[in-house]
Amino acid sequence: MGGVRQRAMTTTLPKLIQSLRKECPKPRTKQLPSLRRSFSLYDQINLIDNVPEDHLRFEGYTDTGFRVNGVEYEGSLLCVGNLLTSWAPSSFSHITPDSLSIFRIVRPIP
Repeated sequence: MGGVRQRAMTTTLPKLIQSLRKECPKPRTKQLPSLRRSFSLYDQINLIDNVPEDHLRFEGYTDTGFRVNGVEYEGSLLCVGNLLTSWAPSSFSHITPDSLSIFRIVRPIP
C-alpha cells in the first residue's frame, strides 16, 4: 500500500509544481464606462446661474476685493452662512488669534 501512495506522490507532485510555476492568467479587467456621458450632463447645467436669491453668490474677485451678489467689496471678507462682513486681515499671515475671536460670537452651522 505504501508503494501505491509513493507512486501517486511521484506523479502528482511534479504536475502540481509545474502548475504552480505557470504564470497565473491575468485577471480580465472590465473597461470603465465612458465618462463622456457623465460630463455632458455637467456641461449642460450651470450651477452658478441657479443660485437662490437668498444665497451669497461670489461672482468675481480682484487683487483688492470681491463681487458678491452684484456688490463690490474691498478687502477681506468673512462669510458664515449667509452673513457677509468685512474682515481685518489682508493676507493669510495677518490672521491672528484676535482676528479669529469673531468666531466666539458667530458660529458656523455644522
